[in-house]
Amino acid sequence: MSKICYINLTTREIFYDEYNVEKIKYHGRSLAEYLVNKHTTPNTDRFDDDNVIVFAIGLFTGTLAPSSGRISVATRKEKPGGVQMMNMTGSLPQKIASIGIEALVITGKSDNYSIIHIDENRIELKEIGVTESVSQLIYEIRNDCGNDTSIIGTGPAADVMLPISTMFSTYPDGYPEYYCSRNGFGDVWGYKKLKAVVVSGNKYFENICFDKEGFSYESKKLARIIVNDPICGQALPGHGSITLIRLLKDKKNITVNHKPDKIKSSVVSNKKINKTCSPLCVVGCLNRHCRNDEEAFSAPAESEVNAALLKCFSIDNPILAKKINIRAFELGIDSVEFVFSCSIYFKATNTLAEENSILLMLNEIESNSITGKIIGSKTGGVYNLFKENASLKQLVTTTVINEEKNFNIIIDRLYEEFGNIDHMELMYRQIFLLENLGFCIFTAFALINNKEALETMANMFYYKTGIRSSPVDLINFAGHCIDKEIFDERNFAIESIQKNIPEFTKVLYRYFS
Repeated sequence: MSKICYINLTTREIFYDEYNVEKIKYHGRSLAEYLVNKHTTPNTDRFDDDNVIVFAIGLFTGTLAPSSGRISVATRKEKPGGVQMMNMTGSLPQKIASIGIEALVITGKSDNYSIIHIDENRIELKEIGVTESVSQLIYEIRNDCGNDTSIIGTGPAADVMLPISTMFSTYPDGYPEYYCSRNGFGDVWGYKKLKAVVVSGNKYFENICFDKEGFSYESKKLARIIVNDPICGQALPGHGSITLIRLLKDKKNITVNHKPDKIKSSVVSNKKINKTCSPLCVVGCLNRHCRNDEEAFSAPAESEVNAALLKCFSIDNPILAKKINIRAFELGIDSVEFVFSCSIYFKATNTLAEENSILLMLNEIESNSITGKIIGSKTGGVYNLFKENASLKQLVTTTVINEEKNFNIIIDRLYEEFGNIDHMELMYRQIFLLENLGFCIFTAFALINNKEALETMANMFYYKTGIRSSPVDLINFAGHCIDKEIFDERNFAIESIQKNIPEFTKVLYRYFS
């Protein structure tokens, strides 16, 4: 039986509840949202001790399901507010799922900076000193807990509760070592003085299945569907995610006739280059371009930083983008939002936008100066400080959902029950289904709008849980989860749930339009 683990940072109490998907029904993203709402109220402030940080694995995470190494991390927004949600990858989700933990619910506040250390036999809270970078934090944790540890944590920007601070997650063993996610909430971690959640050991693919043999058979079928898809099986591993995101701006330019060599680890200068961000990925789209470790990207964010530099400052300089991304990641901040924050601040203060002036802003954040705090408040915070300049409002970064009106999405209504559902809504339901099950969003090219894939996933759901569910049932449940989040947002928050969709959806708008 899987379990939900509760950790109180104030009292240092740790206890467990059994998790039964038949009773609770929620899993993955929907379980994270359910647990935040269960243990807080809309009047729980973001920086209350009673606010929670929830980790919830995808239902298939920790199994042999291909490309399913995802975890949802959630907290409460500013009051009165709904739930802020992150979808993360790395080596930790597989490990935590394989030792039988379905979710973590972290509450309270530590007196000193702490980490949560989890292994097969125990969970313990450990104090840790102040660190000057994410790399130093990873080194100190592994020096204490062992080199086989996987980590999700925050950098020094979270310690001073900057809104631009986010979470990092370590990749499987190799180079690059970690990435930082977009739109995170490191400030909540900083308030709680929680530096990291750490899982030790090399236990993989041991999440409980009702019928492991049947699940394995269906998993292989789904892997073939993903690999045989021209985007997932050719363009993504051939070009890499970074290049493909750029190509998808005009999908007619995608070349899919390149059949890549079998995905394997590259060793350059005694470093294994990570080409997958989590175990058992059948796509392998990270660093497909890589020729040596100097060219390795830390994450697709590096390409987005370059695109942001071009948009904001007409600077097309991949070397500068790499410098910004590496330093931003060491600080534990959202590197793309950083560039947009610099843009609005420079316009507000009539600062000349040059390469050195942009890099200088990273120094300001590192030193936690007044200027650093302004940049670290994100574009919305900068605008609020200079509201008398109305022209700045258009520079505030907007959510992906605002782009949907520019696209005419066409999704096949594969079942008659979906005859009256809007195409965009049907796409969103399938995206939420993938998040609930723990699939990487890049698999959406192969799994969305694919009847065979949906039926295979329904079979996998049965073999994982022992519960019979049709593809219609799974998609309708995803719709129920969306409706539930919308209800909470409409009652308690300013934004609607669809502003919480993954950033990558902007690529799917182009692909399915």
